[in-house]
Amino acid sequence: MTTLNVFFKYNVTDVLHKEGYVPSNSEKYPLGGIISAIQNAFHATPELACSGGAIDELRLCFFKNFEPRDCATQSSLTNLEDSSCPKYVSLPEHTSPRQKKNGEGGAFLSAN
Repeated sequence: MTTLNVFFKYNVTDVLHKEGYVPSNSEKYPLGGIISAIQNAFHATPELACSGGAIDELRLCFFKNFEPRDCATQSSLTNLEDSSCPKYVSLPEHTSPRQKKNGEGGAFLSAN
C-alpha cells in the first residue's frame, strides 16, 4: 500500500470535517471529542502533540499490514496529565513556509 493510499483511506481531515471540527485559529474544541471522532472512524487511538493550546501534530499508528492500531501505550495512558494538550484545543489554519513567502495563504485543513 502506498503512502497516498494510506492517506486517502485514513483521511483525518475528512473525519474531522464530518464531525464539525473545522480549522480555526480562535475556536476551541474539546480534545476528547477530537480523539473520539478519530477512534470511531478508525477504531484506534491517535497520538496528539500540542503547542500554545493548538494541535501541532496528530499521529495515526499502524501495524505492518497498514491496519490502524492504538498509538497510546499503557504508560502514556496513565500519564495523561503530562500531555502537551489542554482539554480544549484549536485546529489552527496552517500555511507552509513557501506559501507565506509568496504571500499566498492555504489552510492545512480546509473549511470546505
